[in-house]
Amino acid sequence: MLIGVLFFFAKQFAPDAPILWRFSEATSYAFGESWLVVFFILCVLVWLFILLKGYLMKTLIKQFVCLMFLTSAVLNFQAIEEWKDTLVNRTQSIHHGWYFSWPIYRALEAIFGPAKLAIQILIILMLLGTIARVFYTLNVKLPKLPKINVEREPAPAPEKKSVKAPYITRESQTSSDSDLLKKLEQATWKKPATVWAWANVGTSASGSLLKDGFSSLFRQKVEQKIQEKEQAKPRPQIHFAWDKPTFPTSLLVSNLSEAQQVDEKAIVEKAQSLQNKLAEFWIYISIEWFDIGPSVVQIRIKLAEWIKISAITNLMDNIKLSLRTKSVRMVAPIPWTDCIGIQIPNPKPKTVCLWDILSSTEFQKGMQKSETTLALGKGIDGAIAISQLDSMPHLLVAWATGSWKSVGINNFILSLMYQNSPSELKFLMVDPKQVELWMYSWLPYLLAPIVYDSWKAVKLLQWTVDEMERRYSLLSQRKLKQLSEFNAAYPDEKMYRIVFIIDEMADMMMSSAANRKEAENCINRIAAKARAVWIHLILATQRPSVNVITWLIKANIPARIAFSVVSDVDSRTILWHKWAEELVWKWDMLYMDTKITDLRVQWAFVDTKEIDAVVDHLKQKYMVWLTEDDVYNQEIISALESKSEVWWAFSWWWSGNWDDEELINQAMQIIAETRKASTTMIQRKLWIWFARAARIMDTLEERGIVWPQDWARWRDIFI
Repeated sequence: MLIGVLFFFAKQFAPDAPILWRFSEATSYAFGESWLVVFFILCVLVWLFILLKGYLMKTLIKQFVCLMFLTSAVLNFQAIEEWKDTLVNRTQSIHHGWYFSWPIYRALEAIFGPAKLAIQILIILMLLGTIARVFYTLNVKLPKLPKINVEREPAPAPEKKSVKAPYITRESQTSSDSDLLKKLEQATWKKPATVWAWANVGTSASGSLLKDGFSSLFRQKVEQKIQEKEQAKPRPQIHFAWDKPTFPTSLLVSNLSEAQQVDEKAIVEKAQSLQNKLAEFWIYISIEWFDIGPSVVQIRIKLAEWIKISAITNLMDNIKLSLRTKSVRMVAPIPWTDCIGIQIPNPKPKTVCLWDILSSTEFQKGMQKSETTLALGKGIDGAIAISQLDSMPHLLVAWATGSWKSVGINNFILSLMYQNSPSELKFLMVDPKQVELWMYSWLPYLLAPIVYDSWKAVKLLQWTVDEMERRYSLLSQRKLKQLSEFNAAYPDEKMYRIVFIIDEMADMMMSSAANRKEAENCINRIAAKARAVWIHLILATQRPSVNVITWLIKANIPARIAFSVVSDVDSRTILWHKWAEELVWKWDMLYMDTKITDLRVQWAFVDTKEIDAVVDHLKQKYMVWLTEDDVYNQEIISALESKSEVWWAFSWWWSGNWDDEELINQAMQIIAETRKASTTMIQRKLWIWFARAARIMDTLEERGIVWPQDWARWRDIFI
C-alpha cells in the first residue's frame, strides 16, 4: 500500500514514466480516477494501524478487503446509472471503478431487483458496519455519549434458607467483594413506567462503539452478563472435620475370633521328609524352629559346617518332590540368624482381614510416627507388617493375572483415608479397567474424577508435574526445603498430600508411542523429585515386562511388591531376583524397599461390602452439603476436557526446543477477534495444556495486553 502511494505521488512529478502510468491505470480500473486520492489516503491510514499493531495484521487485512470493496461501491454510485447503457458507457464505467463494484451490484440486484435506492442504502449500511468493526477491533475510544436507562420492576427476592453445616464455613467478605456486589446492584436494569428516556449518565468503563452507541439493542445480553457476575462469587472455603480416625473399624469384618489352625503333625512330617531327602545327598541338617504364618510355614534349618548353601539350591526340585508341594522357597540366611529358611505352603491357611491390621498396636504406634502408614498384612511369623509411604516414597506393585492384586490395592486407600481427613489427603486415580476403583467416586478425597482413558491419564500426570514444580517454586521463595516446614510456618496456606494411583500402568504405556514416552517422562520426574512436596506414586501392573517397568522407573522407585508371577524372568524384572514365581495362594507377596531386602507377607483382605460401608460413611460425614464441583479441582477438569496434545508434546520433547512467541501471537490474534480473554478460552482455541495457556496469559499480562484476573470474570483488554 505504501508503494502504491509513492507511485501515485511520483506520477505527479513524472507523468510520462511507463511503469507509473501502468500502475495508475490499473488502480483507476479498481476505484476510479476521481476517487483515487481517497483510496490512497485510506491505504495510508490502514498501513499505519498495521504498523502500530502488527499482531492484528491478519484481522485488519480481512477487514480492509471488505472495506475496499464497499468503498469502491459507494464512491462509484454513478456506475449504477451507466452499466445498462451502451458498450461505450460500460467502458467509461470501468474507468470510474466498475471492476470492484460490479460483483456487489450484481448480487444486490438479484435480491432487490431494480430498486437502486435500496441498493445504495444497503451498501452504505454495510460500509458503516465495516468501519464500526474496524473501530471495535482497534478498541477506538469514542467521546462520552448518553446512555439508555431501562428500568423495570424489581423481582421479589428469593427466600434464603439458612443451613448450618458443621464442616463448611465461608470466610468473611473483603471490602473488594462488597464493592463488587454494590456495583452489580447499581448495574441492574430498571423498567420505566412510560417510555425509554435518555439518562444523563456517563459512559461505561470501556467506552467502545458497540458497548456505548448501541446499548439499547443489547440489553438482554447485558442482563445475562450481570447474572454471570452475580454468580461469580468466591467459592466457600471448606473445612473438614479433624477427628481421627475418620471412620470406625466396626465397619470392617474381623476374623480374630477364628484361631489359627495349626496341623503340627503334618508340619513335623514335612520337616522329617526334608531332612531325609537332604541326607540322601550327603547334606546333613538340623531342624531348629517353625515359623507358622497365615499361608506359609517356614522351617528353620542349620547346616553342618562343611556344607555349602549352593548344595541345597541345586536340589530344589528334589525337595519339592519329597515334600509333595508345588512351590518351595529358600531364604539363606534368615536375617539376623545363622539359619536357613525353607518356606512351604501352610496346609491350613487363614485369611488376614484389614480390621486385624488397623486395630493392632503396631499400626496405632505407626500412626503416631507418620500419617501415611500402610497396612501390608502379616509376615511369615504372624507379626503385623506395616510401612510408611513418606519413607518409600513411591511404590510399584506387579503381579500375574489372577493374583487378586486389585483387591489388595484397596488396603492402601482405606488405610490412608483412615488416618487423614480430606483437607490433608487427596487422591488422583487412573483405572483403565473401569471396574476396580469406581466405588471411590464422588468422595471429597478425590482431587479430580477417576480417569479411565489413557490419554487423559497422561494429562493428569502432566498436571501433577506442573503442581510439583509450583510447590517447589513456592518453597524456594520461602527459603524452605520440605512441605512439612511450609505447613508449620504458614498454617493458613497449608497444602495437602497427593497420592497418584494407577491401577494398570501397562494400558497407558502400551496405548501409543507418544503416550508411553510422555507418561514415562512424567513418572520419572515425579518419582525423582516429588518426595519433598508430598506427592507419591502407587503404580500397579499385571504385565511385568521391561517395556512397561523400565529401568529408569525401577531406579527411581525402590519400594516394590511382587505377587505370584509366571516365571523367574518376571520376578527379576520386579525385584532384581527370583522367588516371586514360588509364591502361593491369594495375596501372598514379597515386599522390598531401601531398608528391607525381602519380606514375605500375607496381604490383608477387604471385601467390596466393607469398602461400600466405609465410602457411605465418609460421604455422609463430609458430602452432605457439598457437590462434586465443590471438591474437584476445576483446573484439572479443564485440562482433562481439552483436546489431547500428546503428539505435540512428543515432537516438542524430540526437537528439544519450542518457542512460545508463536503461540503468544496466536493468542493475541484470538483475543483481538473475540474481544474476550481467559485461560480456558486460549486452551480451547490453541489446543494446548492448561498450564501452558496460563503461562501465555501471564506473559500477556506482563506486556500490558490484558488486565490481571478478577475472580471468574473475563479479563479486560487493552488492545
